[in-house]
Amino acid sequence: MRVVLTRTKEDIQKDRHLFEKEGLKVVELPLIEEVVLEFELPKERFDYIVFQSPRSARVFLSRYRPEGERLVAVGEKTKRVIESYGYEVFFFPEEYYSKALLEFFRGKGGRVLVPRSSVGRVELIEGLEGLGFEVKALDVYTVKPMLYQKGEVVEKLASSEAIFFASPSAIDGLLANLQKEEAMRFLKAMFVVCIGKTTKEHLQRTVGVEALMPEKPSVEHAVALLKDLAQSLQR
Repeated sequence: MRVVLTRTKEDIQKDRHLFEKEGLKVVELPLIEEVVLEFELPKERFDYIVFQSPRSARVFLSRYRPEGERLVAVGEKTKRVIESYGYEVFFFPEEYYSKALLEFFRGKGGRVLVPRSSVGRVELIEGLEGLGFEVKALDVYTVKPMLYQKGEVVEKLASSEAIFFASPSAIDGLLANLQKEEAMRFLKAMFVVCIGKTTKEHLQRTVGVEALMPEKPSVEHAVALLKDLAQSLQR
């Protein structure tokens, strides 16, 4: 089964062996690129620093050395990035969603720094402020759509049986290349797999297409789901 991968070029190169070792044929269609921003390092100290993605952790920790702040990670890969810089993760929610983080912070207080994407969602920030925390959101990178000749996108979608989205930004990247009706027509003819409820709900809201979601929000679990789908085609 041919699977369209839509993350950044770098992420596709890191992930493709996971798909290929399970017999899935990778079709590269990076729909987003991540660009590091110039940002001022905070002079004040915080009680917590919350990282919601590996990229935010990598960009921030390459320039800033935490001293006493408790580090919170969303996602196994984010946790591994933090640990690769020699820091201990104070809290790592089993569920990769804002709701789980807010439950952890409920009843606590203090100052929270959130290094993030400039196009990231604001539910966590607003939720923390609602709990009485002083929150500083720091944009450390941004996400931009990759643009193609329409024919290249159409050819890759038309020749594939499945597509994998790991973020709402990748869905927006598809819509930057195709009209909604065209995107809907192609996706309805494919297996669509999304990591996490946020991405799945964004696809349904913006394109009107339902997606399958792996048991856990990780690339490895998405690969397992796609492998099962490929086997179902052979029965």
